[in-house]
Amino acid sequence: MSAIFTTQPRPFDVTALFPQLAPLAWTATRLHPRPGAPTVHDSSVGGPFLWPADEPWPYCEEPHDRHAALRI
Repeated sequence: MSAIFTTQPRPFDVTALFPQLAPLAWTATRLHPRPGAPTVHDSSVGGPFLWPADEPWPYCEEPHDRHAALRI
């Protein structure tokens, strides 16, 4: 029996059935996200977002017409 976080082997070898796909094969990394409790000092993506304390946050001082662009 395999570990709980291991992907089970495929029931058949796709490249044996379709040899023309063999050159397209890649090694894949499957992510297994787990619930967490990030704080304001953490990022759910890759750790704390750090910005130098002595560097101002960038912003645009130009006037903007909020109706000029399509809303996404």
